[in-house]
Amino acid sequence: LGARLAALAARVVGDLGVVRCQVAPAYPPEYGALGVYARGYHLALAQQVSALARRPLDVPEMYLLLDWHSNAYPREVLGHPEVGALLRAQELGPLLPPETQRHLESTCIAAVKAKVEVAVAQELQLSEDRWPEDVTSQDMEEGLATRVTGLLRAHLDRAPQVTPEFGREMAHCLLGVLVAFLHSFQRKVERFLDTPGDLPTPPEGIAGRAIALANLCPPLRELAERLAQSGHPESEGRRREASVALERVTRTCGHLLTRRLLEELKPHFARLMKRKWPSSSDAFDAIVVLVTGFGQSLRALHPEPHQVLVSELHRRVLLAYVRPLLQGRQLCPSAKARARLAARLGEEGRQLRELFSRLDSASPWLDSVVPRLRELLVLEDTAALQMEVGALARDFPDVR
Repeated sequence: LGARLAALAARVVGDLGVVRCQVAPAYPPEYGALGVYARGYHLALAQQVSALARRPLDVPEMYLLLDWHSNAYPREVLGHPEVGALLRAQELGPLLPPETQRHLESTCIAAVKAKVEVAVAQELQLSEDRWPEDVTSQDMEEGLATRVTGLLRAHLDRAPQVTPEFGREMAHCLLGVLVAFLHSFQRKVERFLDTPGDLPTPPEGIAGRAIALANLCPPLRELAERLAQSGHPESEGRRREASVALERVTRTCGHLLTRRLLEELKPHFARLMKRKWPSSSDAFDAIVVLVTGFGQSLRALHPEPHQVLVSELHRRVLLAYVRPLLQGRQLCPSAKARARLAARLGEEGRQLRELFSRLDSASPWLDSVVPRLRELLVLEDTAALQMEVGALARDFPDVR
């Protein structure tokens, strides 16, 4: 097809060059021989191109024909230094009628959609088959994320070279393909991680898979953002769909990673707010050690999922820490007892703040709940105490 289109362009340029130099001078100027020949050649070329557009074409051929019609013909024929001005002067219009061009573009987009849908589904299945194996995060990214991104970017980069409008429609279509892929990816991740007991993999291995799967989200999110930047009026809704699916994947991975830690923390939290707590830091020290070690295990996470997971862990740990106090587990019969309890809260609140600061938590506002509880303990005025309790419940509804 490419050779035929090049030959047609060369024939038009060559023949009209001969007409201009040798044939047209034989006619009286009023005959407008150059215009007659130019219109005739344009009509013949338009018929040839329309016939090609009606043929069954594969995706590369449709790209080629659309690009030749929109770019190569205007550049190589209409822009030719000898015959281009002659053709432009006749105001001949496009070779393909607008409806034919739109039909060819729609056909190309539909063919690309069908082809890419099958390809990304195959890539996801191949990747899923390897999840129970000992696959590193880098292997998974270079596998699934890289190949899916490559499949979509090939068309995302190619289509705008035809026309910007065609590029926008193609990007919007590819974003729809990506959204469907991400929904399928989300379901497969949830099914895989929700049944870890069915897999012949030790808990540490499952945690590694969760980290690897969470690390797939940033490059896929970046791809969705780029596809949504095409300017299509309906792209924002699809971009939000993609974001929601990726957020659910990240949360699912984070839930599995933190579930085991929270189980290990339970007996230590149970020892807090009891009679020996103000005079012994053993339980709290154990909590800090476990959370610190867990934070070190998250170093393989990319910044985006790491931030989501650490922020949620920050919330869960503080909730587990303050809830026993709000439930009245620790009784303070005297002002001296309340002062001792407040001092303990102040010290441990500082350590929790420093701990989650080292883990790069994106929710530092959570750290204020412990100091505010400490302030409540030393309040003597009943009305002020009631007001502060109400404000605390409003600002931190989870602690109730």
